[in-house]
Amino acid sequence: MPSVLDIFDETVAVFGAPGRYVQGPGAMARVGGCAAQLGRSALLLADAQVLPLIEAVITESCAAQDVALTVLPFAGALGPATAQDLAAQLPGPLPDCIIAAGGGRAVDAGKALADRLGLRLITLPTVASNDAPTSKNYVLYDTNDHLLEVRHLARSPDFVIVDTRLLAGAPRAMFAAGLGDALSKRAEALACAAGQGTTMFLSRPPRLATATAILSHEVLLAHGKAAYDAAGTGQPTPAFEAAVEAMILMAGLGFESGGLSVPHALTRGLPLIAGVSHKPHGFQVAYGLVVHHRLLDESMNTTLTDLYHHAGLPLTLAALAGRTVTVEEMRLVAEASISVRHMLNFPRPLTLADLLAAMQAVEDNAYV
Repeated sequence: MPSVLDIFDETVAVFGAPGRYVQGPGAMARVGGCAAQLGRSALLLADAQVLPLIEAVITESCAAQDVALTVLPFAGALGPATAQDLAAQLPGPLPDCIIAAGGGRAVDAGKALADRLGLRLITLPTVASNDAPTSKNYVLYDTNDHLLEVRHLARSPDFVIVDTRLLAGAPRAMFAAGLGDALSKRAEALACAAGQGTTMFLSRPPRLATATAILSHEVLLAHGKAAYDAAGTGQPTPAFEAAVEAMILMAGLGFESGGLSVPHALTRGLPLIAGVSHKPHGFQVAYGLVVHHRLLDESMNTTLTDLYHHAGLPLTLAALAGRTVTVEEMRLVAEASISVRHMLNFPRPLTLADLLAAMQAVEDNAYV
């Protein structure tokens, strides 16, 4: 692939980012101070399962800053009517901002509500399972839990608060999912820059976004194993801090302004396969990255495959599904994915036959 400096054209490029990114052990205690910069009242929309872990700290933090706080648990379903349903539950006047806390769906529910009501937004991830907290986009699902639509806020979140002590206490499998999601960003950003596609801003990627995605990958190759070992312990280590920054901040900026490609396009088709639909997004993306490398006729380096093995990420579709997958099932995935806009973000035009051949080659010549 050409040098990063040689593959950019001169059309309009856009770089987007949150207003402020705050990371570190105990960072959650800063929520009140951040909310106070946005107004005098806030709504904490939080995943019902994690609310007991965060409510007291956030309540105290907001009270110390004279920010009136309302708490609304989020049950987990995220569809086209979710924002309307949540808005109907709000008591009294609208808050000045929303604090969206939890996993990817809870954060996206907060984005959906902020979008509907035109409110300022603070995201507070409680797991490092994805890089959505920094971005303006959010995902809605149908009643079968399949991706239905990607919508976009008018602006990026005002604050992203990442409490690494909280994240280090989350299940290790969720960290592995975030690792799988983030590891794809370098390859996807480079492919977008080399191809004719566009980013989440419907623009060409600026060099800074691609460089950020590349750095994210390098940090994860250097610190990913040690960070994975620290996940679930509740004790963030220097490696864990480095990996979380790479997985949330760098990967988030890298994907939104740098562009997505084959790994994320395949997530439109992969849930159609039995055994895959409820696998974490990051595990699906990790498999998609293997296919992406095959389409480029590139081998994945041993440092990357070693990290896959260490974190239990799938190197084949069979590993992702937990069973042998038929050619007919691979065709179903390819047909549902080939028309996704991200497929244009590739150095050459891709056909259905190209995608099927790469998927089959991955299964026939599995990385071990």
